[in-house]
Amino acid sequence: MKPISKIFFKGLIAIIPLIFTLYLLAWLAGTTELALGNIFKFFFPDSWYIKGLGVVLGLPLVFFFGAFLESLTFRSLFNNLEELVIQIPVVKSIYTTIRDFSSLFSSKNKRKFKQVVLVNVPPGNGQQIGFITVSDFDEVLHTFIADDQIAVFLPFSYQMGGNTVIMSRENVTEIDMSVEDALRFIATAGVVGNTSDEKNK
Repeated sequence: MKPISKIFFKGLIAIIPLIFTLYLLAWLAGTTELALGNIFKFFFPDSWYIKGLGVVLGLPLVFFFGAFLESLTFRSLFNNLEELVIQIPVVKSIYTTIRDFSSLFSSKNKRKFKQVVLVNVPPGNGQQIGFITVSDFDEVLHTFIADDQIAVFLPFSYQMGGNTVIMSRENVTEIDMSVEDALRFIATAGVVGNTSDEKNK
């Protein structure tokens, strides 16, 4: 009976991420279809509408929006609109949280993580994985930071956000770990190993 339950839970662990991924993709597709489909029906006759057209229209829309953001003029307009959005109290909390969390995993922001480090945790002898974000404060004008200090970002596990800590360089230890593997390790509280280990299993 034990081998049967072991095989069952092994299959369960493997299929749960797949189900949630498919569910999320289906939800995104359904939301896109509903929103863009209704917009299409507003400008064109209903007889022209074909189910799935909203998703098809969404792909080039996202691409062209990203292309427009490359323009300084459009980017400036978008930033002004964003400033108006974050003036609304409740909307500000939701929007900035999602925006910051999404940008955290972008290739642009990953390059800002200069080094994966272990940070000494004050109580006891524990250590926490973090990312050096600023190592040379000559580049940024922060007069309250000493020359021997650095900025380290400490992400939370299983939730959005994290803390940015200004600390002495002697309190961190650089480790040979990629940013991607470190993010996976932190996001899953150490349950998931690094990419190379997973591939070798």
